[in-house]
Amino acid sequence: MPENAMKYIIVLLFTIGTCYCAIDFNERPRNFSIELLHYTQLQTDGHVVISPYGIWTLMTGVALGATGNSYNQLANAFILPKNRGKLIKGYRELASTVLDTKTNSVTLTSRNFVFLDNNFNVYPEFKRTLQNDFDAAVKVLDFQDPNSARIANTYIEKSGGRVSNVLRSDDFSEARMLLTNVISFKGLWQTPFNKSETVTEPFYNEEKTVIGSVNMMFQKGQFPYSNIRELESFVLELPYGDDGKYSMIFILPHPNRKVNDIYKNFLKVSLKDVFRKLQSDIDEFGFDEIDVKIPRFHITTNVVLNKPLNDMGVYDIFQPNLATFQRVTSEDIFVSAIVHKADIEVTETGTIASAVSTAYLADRISSPSFYANRPFVYFVIEKTTTTVIFGGIYSKPTVY
Repeated sequence: MPENAMKYIIVLLFTIGTCYCAIDFNERPRNFSIELLHYTQLQTDGHVVISPYGIWTLMTGVALGATGNSYNQLANAFILPKNRGKLIKGYRELASTVLDTKTNSVTLTSRNFVFLDNNFNVYPEFKRTLQNDFDAAVKVLDFQDPNSARIANTYIEKSGGRVSNVLRSDDFSEARMLLTNVISFKGLWQTPFNKSETVTEPFYNEEKTVIGSVNMMFQKGQFPYSNIRELESFVLELPYGDDGKYSMIFILPHPNRKVNDIYKNFLKVSLKDVFRKLQSDIDEFGFDEIDVKIPRFHITTNVVLNKPLNDMGVYDIFQPNLATFQRVTSEDIFVSAIVHKADIEVTETGTIASAVSTAYLADRISSPSFYANRPFVYFVIEKTTTTVIFGGIYSKPTVY
């Protein structure tokens, strides 16, 4: 790899401790979330967790330095405004809303870090933009120093990154600049599951064959629930805390439908439509007592996002002879890799869920059951902007 290569590393960690019993700018993380999750799961055998908001945050930082086709491709994929001032204003407004938790039941932090090689000449204006507009902590290091990773990780921890061992020595070996977003989320269910109700049960694939076992959490309660025919799915919402700002939704395909099928349906049904349907069912039918079963699980994903972003039309930034970052430096640089690391843990007291339901397609006729004993999609969402903070697919059972 050429010595002047730029390598962007995205490190996104989602943790919930088991001890915790142009477009409207905010449209982008929501729609981008579904598209990116679809293309990423193709690289991960369909069992995955990612942080669309964290990735979007980082790619906005990349866009701040891109020019020409490199910027245009990012703008088309992420639906970013062409005007630089609107890009910065929209980023700051969305970030301030999404990260404003207002409840002790949810802790959400997102921090941006930029590490520069000490012989890499960055335009002062771009550096100021990163610090002032992108809220990035910028630090200059000797990338050839074998201790550079340790120094950077210590800096991240002391700066409130809440995550340890983010970067490795290999990340610095051929890089000139590293952009890193570290995001973490801890959420307590508004209505926790009782651990004594958790039992081991079978988990099925989409062909209705038993493929393993899970520790299945259970509770009966009143939760937003809908059969959304346009999505060909049953949808359940479980809130965090008491203010309703953050929640997790679980999307379970109808019998004989598959997870991949519902992605096509999101072309005609938005996440805002999903929440509108949940609310309209509450207004019309009130809350039903729902039997909810969700696996307790832990998923870790480590994936290179180059191919998923290629699938979304982002090519030039990865090509040494095509990438243009004229707002960053006079040197010829490109993005060698975008690496995404994410981790999620779901327990009786905290985050995530699943989906499975009755075999019939009744809307709200009888008391429903939501049994997540086959593959399902999940999203952790900030509801006022419909921003997906974390999302994924559960399809490979383990007893956790």
